[in-house]
Amino acid sequence: MLFQSQQAVFRGITLCVLILSCIAGPVNAQKGASRLEEADSTKARSLRHRTIFMPRDSDPGIKQISQSPQVPNVLDAESREALGIPPQLLDDGQDWAEPEGDCIDCETFVPLVSHKSATASTTWLPGSGNELGIFSLAFSETAEFPRFEGFTTTPRFGVHYLNGPVSTDLPARVYDTSVAFRWFNKVNEKWSYELEVAPGVYSDFKNVTSDSLRITGKGLAYYVHSRAKQFVFGVVYLDREDISLLPAAGMIMWFSEGSRLELIFPKPKFTYRIEKDESKERWLYVSGEFGGGSWGIRRGSTGIDDVATYSDLRLMGGVETKHTNGMISQFEIGYVFNRKLEYKSDIGNYDISPTGMVRYQLTF
Repeated sequence: MLFQSQQAVFRGITLCVLILSCIAGPVNAQKGASRLEEADSTKARSLRHRTIFMPRDSDPGIKQISQSPQVPNVLDAESREALGIPPQLLDDGQDWAEPEGDCIDCETFVPLVSHKSATASTTWLPGSGNELGIFSLAFSETAEFPRFEGFTTTPRFGVHYLNGPVSTDLPARVYDTSVAFRWFNKVNEKWSYELEVAPGVYSDFKNVTSDSLRITGKGLAYYVHSRAKQFVFGVVYLDREDISLLPAAGMIMWFSEGSRLELIFPKPKFTYRIEKDESKERWLYVSGEFGGGSWGIRRGSTGIDDVATYSDLRLMGGVETKHTNGMISQFEIGYVFNRKLEYKSDIGNYDISPTGMVRYQLTF
């Protein structure tokens, strides 16, 4: 009898423990879920506060083909990446997601300088005789400084092989060498700006004097009006014999996730995405461009130092392919008009007939 009483008591205690466990389990789970929701909410608010116009992918957005090496781009690849173009077009009330695999609090080694990107391009403007032909090769390497956020340097080298003209004495080749120092800074969620200065020597390497030393640059401000609209304004300094300064102003509009219009002087551009899969994105675009440059030269017939300035306007169409490994290839053709060749001495100036243009660029 005593044994049966002890057994009943034991069963009663076991039953009470099970009942209490069933009650406490959901309560603790609810509290844990509440804590996780609060943590996620805090992270989301933090991310929302830190993020302005972030790109859809972890890689930077589709990059712009460089203009003439002596005409700084108003909206170049680095500006696009810093601004987060293309933007993520979210519905109202939708939050940004934290990238997977990022350890925010982990301590990592931060190098002083690191490779950001390298670019090689070739451009051909056919011509012979007095119709000046130009074949150009350009190379650049952009390095970033992780300890100084927003600061990059870009050494550039280019060579232009000249075919003609026979009526005046241009050298067979002229060169572009420069180093660009660029600073991009976000002031707040709406405003950001960038400054760039690029001292360089533009010469045939026979006339290397103050005439061949030029300093180009730009100062631009960006205003984020909405997720799909930005405004750009500032100045581009060319330090050329024909044009020293150009205003830069306009707006960037997204009509959808796959179409963008950049109404920006001096390089308007419209892009439309035609293909996207797991390995690449492909875009078509049309654009306008102001090209040319100034070089210190030694004139062959007289041996006198002079400055030659070539200028043109360009209408172009092209295709741009961005690969998931970070490589970007670009191919374009265009029509080049309003071509002029002028000298500082005003001896031998003349207008050149329109021509075509083919350009290929690879960024990696």
